[in-house]
Amino acid sequence: MEKLIEKLQNEAKRFLASTKLVWNNVVILPKEIEVYYYKKGKFEDDSVHRNELQKNNKNHFYVHRWGETKNDKYKGGNRAGLDLVVSDEENTYHSYLIRSAVINGDMVIGPNKVLKTICPNLSYNELENKPVELISEKSSCDVLFSERINLNQELESAHYELRIVLCDDLYLESKYPLKGKMIINFLVDKLKRQEIDKEQALQYAKNKLGYIPSEIKNFVL
Repeated sequence: MEKLIEKLQNEAKRFLASTKLVWNNVVILPKEIEVYYYKKGKFEDDSVHRNELQKNNKNHFYVHRWGETKNDKYKGGNRAGLDLVVSDEENTYHSYLIRSAVINGDMVIGPNKVLKTICPNLSYNELENKPVELISEKSSCDVLFSERINLNQELESAHYELRIVLCDDLYLESKYPLKGKMIINFLVDKLKRQEIDKEQALQYAKNKLGYIPSEIKNFVL
């Protein structure tokens, strides 16, 4: 289980740090995503919709629905969201929820706002039918992890760190959920692995957060 979660994290990290999307002349730079993966008998994440469009449908968008078929009703209001499908296998549901992105040069935060910005006028059918072009767009920024947002906390899968965020200049200006906690966890992990020293961690926290968290100030290996 842990090895698969680490694999999913690493794949999503590479995607977020090296990819921009182009769809119908809309340029999308993902900044915050969540990983959803379900494979029966191997990794059964109850948070995954398991809609048929989330499997064997690589490089297409999937707009959230209430059921498991493409003919089911789309979710509305704040429940609406947009995934990029990663799966190219019939027995695997695998997609990235795009929580935040720079879309045609403007920062957009929140899954529903991302969907409405990409597709303000066209039907969702058109959005899903046309493939997405993935283009290399390298970033040297740090990548942070946390639990996914607004999941049923009684589910074990809700506590997997499958939310991935790019820590660039826009991160500092944005109102991301758990922003401070993500940086603290990132620095504590770096300190435990002895990849940075205490002084570097203190300076990083001050630069990114504007203050020194007690978890870093009082850290002892």
